Amino acid sequence: MDFRYSSEQDAFRASLRGFLRDHAPPGQVRAVAAGGGHDSRLWQRLCAELELPALHAPPEYGGAGATLVETAIAFCELGRALTPVPYAATTFAIEAILRMGDDEQRKSLLSGLLAGEQIGALAASGSDHADPSAATVRADRHGGATVLTGECSPVLHGHIADLFVVPARADDTVVLHVVAADAAGVTVVRLPSFDITRPVAKLQLAQAPAAALTSGSPDDIGRALDVARMLLAAEMLGGAEACLELAVEHARRRRQFDRPIGSFQAIKHTCADMMIEIDATRAAAMFAAMSAANPQELQIAAPLAKAQAADTFVLCAGSAIQIHGGVAFTWEHNLHLYFRRAKTTAALFGSSARNRALLADRAGL
Repeated sequence: MDFRYSSEQDAFRASLRGFLRDHAPPGQVRAVAAGGGHDSRLWQRLCAELELPALHAPPEYGGAGATLVETAIAFCELGRALTPVPYAATTFAIEAILRMGDDEQRKSLLSGLLAGEQIGALAASGSDHADPSAATVRADRHGGATVLTGECSPVLHGHIADLFVVPARADDTVVLHVVAADAAGVTVVRLPSFDITRPVAKLQLAQAPAAALTSGSPDDIGRALDVARMLLAAEMLGGAEACLELAVEHARRRRQFDRPIGSFQAIKHTCADMMIEIDATRAAAMFAAMSAANPQELQIAAPLAKAQAADTFVLCAGSAIQIHGGVAFTWEHNLHLYFRRAKTTAALFGSSARNRALLADRAGL
């Protein structure tokens, strides 16, 4: 494995970072977060000009034909900027449809999602929804059709989603189903979110009509969840890097006793600890993204990267707050937004302890 990004991938990263710097500055992110957590105009531009939802989808379905490495780079940059758009929710839904849908379902369902005309949401953010005992929705046959009953929570950007991909128990196994947001029996209740840049909702289903995605196997559901873990690890890496940059900038600018506080040993050591963890997370996240084409490697690398990235992001957000001192505890400072994102994302698709336990089980330890 060539453990480097290509020149094209580096150029894509630089282009996306510059775009977000110009069109999603911190002030705009704060304003959008206060107003609902979704910048619809920015989302349309990301879809139309940069084709973010379509990055790793095959060209025959309207995708850009890139790889999950490019998608991971996009997650990293959007995580660095805390961009308030439903990229994670839609990408996870796209990945599930790619893995489990048949050719006709892919063509009909993906066209709107890849173009940004529809927003999708994967209604599975717990530890392991490939396990039948973890599924909170039941699939039944009613009048010759499949209907779903139950509820899922939290669903990322669920209040603005046009369709949901829902794991449901069916004959002692888990099958993914697609449910339209405007279908009968579907109720979406927005929930309070600690991360105000990423709203969540509860999906309630009362015999809601659904279409099963049955082209894949239960292993494909697990792989879709591992891809979500890998991409969230990349997102958290970007957030951790942003926290370190803010901390170093403040340490160089803030003066005490006639010298920058960055010259004090305690500040140096704190920044060094952050950098060490970020380097380890970058290696884990890059390896997981580059292993995405190999299911055997991904099932080991994904929970490892997710656990490492979650711990690193929480550490960096907390340490950056300490370096900034009292100003970081104010509502007007941006660091509390990173801390909120770190704590909430760490809980998605299993805590760090749950992911390490999953890793141990898969490795046979």
